[in-house]
Amino acid sequence: MEEPEPPESPRAAFAAALTRLRRQVPDLSDEVLARRASRTTLPSGRRVSINARRLGEWLSGRSVPRDFHAVVALVRAVESGPADPRFSIAGWERLWRAAYEDRAPAVPAPRIAADRPGGPADEVVIGRPPSDAASLRKRVALSSAIDVALWDDAVREVVLTGAGGVGKSQLAAAAFHRFRQPGGVRVWVPASSRQSVFTAYARAWRVVAGAEGGSGWDDETQADLFVAWLRTTTRPWLVVLDDVDEPADLRGIRPVGEHGKSMVTTRRRDAAVIRSSSRIVQVGTFAPKEAVDYLRSRLAADAGGDDEGELHALAGRLGHFPLALSQAAAFLIDTGIPLTTYRQLLEDQRQTLSDLLPATSPADEHGETVATAWRLALDRAETLAPSGSARATLELLSMLAPEGITEAVLHTMAARRWIVQGADDHSVTGRGPAQPGERAVLLSLRALHRLSLVTHDPSRTPASIEVHALVQRAARESVPEQVRPRLAVAATDAVEELWSSTAEYAYEPETEAALYRSVEVLRRTTGGDLLWDGRLHPVLRRIGPYLTGLGRDAAARDVCQELLELARSRLGDDHRDVLYLRCRVALAVGELGEAASTRISLEHIRRDAERILGPRDPDTLTIRQHEARFRMEEGAVAAALRDFTELADQAADGLGPGHALVIDARSHAALCRGLAGDAVGARDACAALVEMLEQRHGPGHPLTLSVLADLGRWTGEAGDSHAAVDIYLRAVTQLESAVGRLHRDTLIARHNLAYWRGLAGERELAVEEFTAAAEDAELALGADHPTTLTYRVNLSFWRGLAGEPTTALAELAELQPAVDSVLGADHPRALRTRQQRAELLELSGDSGGAAALLTSLLADMIRVQGSDHPRTREAAEALARCGEREAR
Repeated sequence: MEEPEPPESPRAAFAAALTRLRRQVPDLSDEVLARRASRTTLPSGRRVSINARRLGEWLSGRSVPRDFHAVVALVRAVESGPADPRFSIAGWERLWRAAYEDRAPAVPAPRIAADRPGGPADEVVIGRPPSDAASLRKRVALSSAIDVALWDDAVREVVLTGAGGVGKSQLAAAAFHRFRQPGGVRVWVPASSRQSVFTAYARAWRVVAGAEGGSGWDDETQADLFVAWLRTTTRPWLVVLDDVDEPADLRGIRPVGEHGKSMVTTRRRDAAVIRSSSRIVQVGTFAPKEAVDYLRSRLAADAGGDDEGELHALAGRLGHFPLALSQAAAFLIDTGIPLTTYRQLLEDQRQTLSDLLPATSPADEHGETVATAWRLALDRAETLAPSGSARATLELLSMLAPEGITEAVLHTMAARRWIVQGADDHSVTGRGPAQPGERAVLLSLRALHRLSLVTHDPSRTPASIEVHALVQRAARESVPEQVRPRLAVAATDAVEELWSSTAEYAYEPETEAALYRSVEVLRRTTGGDLLWDGRLHPVLRRIGPYLTGLGRDAAARDVCQELLELARSRLGDDHRDVLYLRCRVALAVGELGEAASTRISLEHIRRDAERILGPRDPDTLTIRQHEARFRMEEGAVAAALRDFTELADQAADGLGPGHALVIDARSHAALCRGLAGDAVGARDACAALVEMLEQRHGPGHPLTLSVLADLGRWTGEAGDSHAAVDIYLRAVTQLESAVGRLHRDTLIARHNLAYWRGLAGERELAVEEFTAAAEDAELALGADHPTTLTYRVNLSFWRGLAGEPTTALAELAELQPAVDSVLGADHPRALRTRQQRAELLELSGDSGGAAALLTSLLADMIRVQGSDHPRTREAAEALARCGEREAR
């Protein structure tokens, strides 16, 4: 082949030379030739990738290969037999380089108005973005994120993703109008289908090419020409693909070019939507202030737009969801219903969204309603998962709390049964043959996430799910009425199954909190009726202990009292669930500081339980255990020791020696033995328990470690504080490994380690451990939790003992009101805090101040705890000492 002579237009010459080369293999299609070139191994050992579309652009002169190796691959693919001695690779490289550096296109590009003689140097805008919605919110943070992405040279595409109705198109339209560049081209493309994209592209091509450019070609061909033009033009451009429903519709027609940007709005979060050069902007609901400002601006004063409290309440009830806010405002304006009345209707679960947000009061610039938007997304999600599973998963999630749903609840047997099989009369959803449970759950969950119906975050620990409350309500309302009871039971069973698997020792505060919130949602959405089927659903038994564990004893009392009244009306006074709830109410009252009355109440409940359930029933034994504990709290340690010992022996006969109730009773018996002055006996009892538990469960089992911590205490009380420190160090280390740093047992063990370090003379280390314990408690339980306050009080006390009494006294004085407020001024912890302040005053030499504090404290202690309580005796002895010093 003769080396071609460079003509005046290097790019045209290069295209002509390639065309002559191409004619040497007329029997090969462009596709076959491109594949052959891609398989050709170059002298360097590498290969290059060439496709038929790109080859056509090179042959037509629309573009030039970026890499010269592509030219070499084509030449070698065309050659057959020995290389032509007249051919020069160096000559082809010169020809290619001249073409690559030539900025003028070989084939005249379409000339828009700015190109034509005398034409204005203005932008060309093609397409029709949606008009601004009434009372449009600027959403400054999101708008700024979009603008930054559009002007970032590293970003080629901006993707606005989010649920239908959150305002993606409005944000894109505003950015479309802001993105102005001299001589640029902006195109708005409705992209809900591939054909709608072709139509918009073809229209854009006819504009940029002029009348002659579009004649004789169909829409698809003109769309291809427009895509090719975007690749080669040097003019700045922006193409917005609005409402992409199926990413596959953009295959081969996604706008790409060195001098342009694209923006996509979509519900989808698929891998096909996200590219390395894309910037994802997640669009969610309005911020609370934005939602209230929208309603205030949209509603006339006579519709309640000037009532700030009602505006906040309505915005919150609608979850700050833009589409819902727009529809609600339209409905209020159209009907004239007072704002307060409308909000109350929304709160009424008997009302439906289709009635309260009807199509007859449409949102601004949006073709969907809240009731239809989620259905469209769900229909698409159904195509991405086993038949019916996405719908069933959303139904189940609709029964739970909207935020922080732990993913594990979907992997329970109860949830999988609903998702995979469904209810018999739910076949209208079109469920096909069941897929393997775990796979169906994962595919359905990810399908819902891909369509922005839920947000699934597997990176969190534990993995979590969020669903907007309005999507949940719409999903619940779509379930046939005869199926709803079974759905409620399935969701409740799933929550109970997960909670029971984590309740003992796999403690995860976030999981428990999420499960509790879901129980409250189930109670509210079902009216509570579906959670009573001849008994109290087991999950409702968890509410009282959970609230008590958070230090919310008043709330535990109130909820359990409410459940007790319902149980009496549904089950009768002699049902075991009534006895259980009576016990929980009494325990909550006792935790609020009324130990004596609680012990009396528990005695009455225990007698009723023995009569109704029998003395060896597990519920009866549990009530006996609580009664003995409050007898111990009253100071009747010897009587409590007898109770715990008898209880442990009787429970072991029926439940087995390793049952948690038996272990707890024996542990409390050891505690009573120690409180009665027999520290060695308590130590030996704990040591025997530890040995038994190590043999039965292993040394690292949480139950073993809990008793090991008790052994540490009584080892110290028996006189060996250094050995106590060693035991607690082992317990803390193993508890962190077994149940985590923030588990309640770990928190207690670390706090007690600090205490015994102090008694062992390691006061500075004790202050460090108390600091860590207080910080961990605040992280796990919150600043106002009783445990956190206790640890902070003890930290201050030991700081005073370590040589900073002034600082410590100031901290205790500051903490006292918080302790009194959270626990009550008569609570043992509140009394002990006053006692610790008096001890520091005495140690610092202020006997008068200590005596004054102890005088009032002792009167309260006698009134609340009795004169025989150990702490009461300590306070009396301290007051006597201070009096003696003052008398000298």
